[in-house]
Amino acid sequence: MKLAARAIDPFLKGPPAEIAAVLIYGPDSGLAKERADHLTRLVAGSLDDPFRVALLDSRGLADDPARLADEAMALAFGGGRRAIRIADADDDLAPLLDSLLKQAEGDSLVILEAGELPSRSALRKLFEAAKRGAALPCYRDEGPALGALIRDRMKEEGLAIAPDAVEWLSARLGSDRGITARELEKLALYVGPGSGKRVELADAAAATGDSAYLALEDFLYALAEGDLAVLDRALGRNLAEGSSPIGLLRAAGRHFLGLQSVAARVANGEPADAAMRSLRPPIFFKYEDRYRRQLRRWSPALIARAIDRLIQTEQRCKLPGAARAELLCRQAFIDIARLPGGR
Repeated sequence: MKLAARAIDPFLKGPPAEIAAVLIYGPDSGLAKERADHLTRLVAGSLDDPFRVALLDSRGLADDPARLADEAMALAFGGGRRAIRIADADDDLAPLLDSLLKQAEGDSLVILEAGELPSRSALRKLFEAAKRGAALPCYRDEGPALGALIRDRMKEEGLAIAPDAVEWLSARLGSDRGITARELEKLALYVGPGSGKRVELADAAAATGDSAYLALEDFLYALAEGDLAVLDRALGRNLAEGSSPIGLLRAAGRHFLGLQSVAARVANGEPADAAMRSLRPPIFFKYEDRYRRQLRRWSPALIARAIDRLIQTEQRCKLPGAARAELLCRQAFIDIARLPGGR
């Protein structure tokens, strides 16, 4: 059975009785673990009952393939259904699972956790076609679904949350459900769970401050302000922390495109603060005054020149035999910072 996105939540509330095994796969390992834990509790009542939960792995089953069938058909001491967890599942398990899904014996639920599996994966194909199996994808939270998750988690903690705080968090969370859950729990503790308060943007930024994000913002703002000394330090820090030269070029491009959009709104008569609020994700509140100064510093023509230079530099970085990308980027950033007369 191949589970569509809309069918996942109903399935997790109560898998059909005929389902003997569930394959949980996808790029979000935190979400995969969360769903595997949920199904284990649903079936066995807890995660660590030795009589109702068995933990297996692919390597152990390769050495003792008969163990899977033995565990699946075993009866729980004291009654109840058993959960069989298999970590690091891969295509080598497909023959074993094929046999299990074809037999009608046993009342256990086998729960397999895998990473990303391509559509050609033997294990994924098996579960998507099986009547007694279910393939449950775990893709990263993003867009409206991530916003809904943030609001729901805050509601569970007895808190409301401001729309701009949701937008700020949505731009920085979602790569892994486990990390997202920990960051939102930390935020709730910061504001006060059960207090009924509203989480504001300042709360979200203070509780979930990302040093990598802040380092990037320092670089972008020094670039747009023409502060060469800070620019040099911030550029070095970002590169040392693993940012790629092309990634920095694109981040700078997004920053100047934002400036271009806001400048155009202001030119059409919109107040600067209202135009700034149109940006998504929103401007971090600590940078708002600096952003206003950048609007005054950069004319539309200079913004266009900066964007053009960033595009040209990325193209040069990709040419065969091009000079080191770091050197090309560093020179481009210095030249851009000086466009309106940097210091």
